[in-house]
Amino acid sequence: MYTIKTGDTLNRIAQQYNTTVQAIISSNPGIDPYRLFIGQQICIPQNLAVNCPAGSIPYVIKAGDTLGTIAQQYNTTVQAIININPQVDLNWIQVGQRICIPAVEPPVHVRCPQDNYYVIMPGDTFYGIAQYFNVSISELQQLNPNINPNYIIVGQAICIPVAPSPVRIEINKAAFTLTLYHNENVVKTYPVAIGKPSTPTPEGTFSTVNKQVNPGGPFGTRWIGLSKPSYGIHGTSNPASIGTMASNGCIRLHNRDVNELFNFVPVGTTVRIF
Repeated sequence: MYTIKTGDTLNRIAQQYNTTVQAIISSNPGIDPYRLFIGQQICIPQNLAVNCPAGSIPYVIKAGDTLGTIAQQYNTTVQAIININPQVDLNWIQVGQRICIPAVEPPVHVRCPQDNYYVIMPGDTFYGIAQYFNVSISELQQLNPNINPNYIIVGQAICIPVAPSPVRIEINKAAFTLTLYHNENVVKTYPVAIGKPSTPTPEGTFSTVNKQVNPGGPFGTRWIGLSKPSYGIHGTSNPASIGTMASNGCIRLHNRDVNELFNFVPVGTTVRIF
């Protein structure tokens, strides 16, 4: 039981108790999420979080989910999900419950002619991807002839036609931040590591020229190359370095952050470093 206080929203309460807004709504039939009042009592779902082992990713159960639909979405099997969740009773899954999903790596054989990759995320459609990158569906299909646009798989790598980029990036070295803009609106700001004093990150305006999935080693899970030769934006094998001057001049992000940024940023994106 939770009593609503001044300034409370369901989103804030969900974050506080490590659950979801939908899980709270499902636990409180008839609640109006837009008309909470001070002193109102609501039920908070039990925290059903689990620690996912290496090689898996967390997933929060949504209304309508079954193990079958989740397995199909993530290109895995029901049995594989059961095997990686031995501590969870999967005969009765609940909205807001957290389980682990076997991670799927993008196919390594995909080769994009202009090194402009995108990795399919949950909820993606060919139409939505084409719209975001200002290209047509026919252009997207032409560049990915072996992919069925009606059956794309989470973790699958596809090629994106090069077109005028709808985004730009600003990297503030003093603040150790990278900010992504889409049509001049801030999408997200990420913490970064920059170059050491002896190998400083160059300042100026550059552009992205290539992208690579799973470059490995110190570059982490993604690489976004810049027009300044030998410099790029990438993941890291040393997450503790984020927020410090630690690199040889490149921009480092947490792997989870660079995975997200990678999909937002096509080849040709302007990058300003100051």
